Amino acid sequence: MIKPIPIAVRQLMSRDLVVARPEDPIEKADQIFMSYNIHHLPIVDKDGQLQGLVTKSDYARLSRLLSLFKPAYEQVRMSDIMTRKLATIGPDEEVTEAAKVFQSNILHALPVVDSGQLVGLITTHDLLGFLLEERKRLA
Repeated sequence: MIKPIPIAVRQLMSRDLVVARPEDPIEKADQIFMSYNIHHLPIVDKDGQLQGLVTKSDYARLSRLLSLFKPAYEQVRMSDIMTRKLATIGPDEEVTEAAKVFQSNILHALPVVDSGQLVGLITTHDLLGFLLEERKRLA
């Protein structure tokens, strides 16, 4: 039997992340989601410490509701809509651990955190891309 080679999260994670600050208006999320074609927006403080996450689907649901109340909509900040209690993973953990989290929860992204500092993001898309490349390589 062939033993699988452990792959660290850092090998598959995205590093060049687009982020926002807790005090940013939620309109910024729309601009970022449209401009960068991403689905997960990490929210960090000025020191790069992870504070939360805003997903494209969460933003879409909330913005439709809030747009009915235009004055209130303009005052809503990322900190008001972000998910604060996040599952995270370390850069040196094996990708199998990320896969277990994805499988057991309805999550599609895990912030990669080292000592509270956001260093990357790993998604189900990253894992699927890796598996497809491995399949090609082994074929």
